[in-house]
Amino acid sequence: MDVDVTVPAGTKLFLLAGEWFCEPTVLARRDEVVIVVAIRPGAISGQVWVTGHVCRRQDPPECGTGACFEHHVLASAIRLNLSGQR
Repeated sequence: MDVDVTVPAGTKLFLLAGEWFCEPTVLARRDEVVIVVAIRPGAISGQVWVTGHVCRRQDPPECGTGACFEHHVLASAIRLNLSGQR
């Protein structure tokens, strides 16, 4: 099943522990605030691939790279953010 989630670049997402994967099959144990660069469908149903920044400044990003966050995220977590529930 494809996941259709549209998130504009620059959107801040507050992801809770257990809503994103630090490794392909390992859920993260920490919360993270991510400034979105891009989102595309993930390889696993219900997930999307998020690239973004977790560094402290957005313009220019403190990390100095195109993206310092590249992980699978549960689409449900992104929907909660977009609906204003975070």
